[in-house]
Amino acid sequence: MYLEISLVVILFLLSVTNSIIYKKKPNIIVSSVGVFLCLLYLLFVFVEAIKPYSWIYGIVIGICICVYSFFFIPKKVTKNITEYDYFELEKTYLDLKDDREKLRQRFLSTISLVNEGIIFYENGTKDVILSDYAHEVFGGKQNTSLEEHAQSIIELDREEYIRTIERVSKHQMVYEIKYRINKNGSHVWVLEKGHFIGVESKRSIIATVMPLDVNSYKKTSYFDIDSLYSEEKMYPFLKQLTDSHKAFTFITIELTNIKTINEKYGREVGNLMMNDYIRYLKNLYQPDITKFFRITGIRFVMIIDDYKTYEDFHRSLTSIQSDLYNIKINVSGIKDVVRPKFGVVNVMGAKSIDSLNLYKLGIRLLEESIESNRRNYTIFGE
Repeated sequence: MYLEISLVVILFLLSVTNSIIYKKKPNIIVSSVGVFLCLLYLLFVFVEAIKPYSWIYGIVIGICICVYSFFFIPKKVTKNITEYDYFELEKTYLDLKDDREKLRQRFLSTISLVNEGIIFYENGTKDVILSDYAHEVFGGKQNTSLEEHAQSIIELDREEYIRTIERVSKHQMVYEIKYRINKNGSHVWVLEKGHFIGVESKRSIIATVMPLDVNSYKKTSYFDIDSLYSEEKMYPFLKQLTDSHKAFTFITIELTNIKTINEKYGREVGNLMMNDYIRYLKNLYQPDITKFFRITGIRFVMIIDDYKTYEDFHRSLTSIQSDLYNIKINVSGIKDVVRPKFGVVNVMGAKSIDSLNLYKLGIRLLEESIESNRRNYTIFGE
């Protein structure tokens, strides 16, 4: 009898544990059958007529234990997933699949709305996929190889372009490059900005491309100098500042070597370098467009009305190692330094000043710095 009792206890524990762990309908039914077989043991305890046949019941219980033990062992679908977990993962997978499809549709819709073209570099950047607008810019095939796509770029810029793409990695994730492409017998400047995408060992890049109408200064989101106000709009702004007796700094700027760059590399390169330098100044010292003005092709005015910003600017202005004088601008592999000169007037705000006289003073200081070989700036009163 002790043997039968032990077997019944083992079967009962297996049945209950199986129903708790594997909460699927078939498992619960099988576990219920096991519990029912355990309850049958009560007949052999209270019914004397069937006690002689308890050995048969013991054999049945033993077989059930073996079968239950076999089904109770977790079936490995993968290294760490049981058979029950598989069903849960399948449901999760279907949900994720729906979410991914929604994200894909959103992404494709976004591509159709942006003003720039999109380029995808896939398969370790060996394959190139162009969005519809990017395909309009480059022509050729929409799905192609990097080598074939690079043929649309003029030979002088092609090597720098390929080198830039191959250099992008998780250590250098972002890049920006300007190059020329062959289009209808002439060439068009293109700005490309890209970002590295790495998943495990797979290497991909997503980039935006935008044609630049350099010669005619067509207004685009790239050219900062296109969006600057002219000299005529500067005077009302200066009058507003001086009438409010607010302290500010009036800075005149000339990019003195742009003409040399134009002669050396072409006017297009000079325009791009000038734009990048002005963008650098605006982003660093005066992001507000209303305080930055274009006076002539290579002359500008910047107004700083924050003392801490002026301190930062003054430190850069008086340091010969400053990026103001040494920042290298890269245009399709052509690297050069833009040489600025500055005229600086600090207005204390104690009384109103005539805007025109202030401008003339700034220009005179600028011209003094241009004529001077000692330093690149002249500050009024110093």
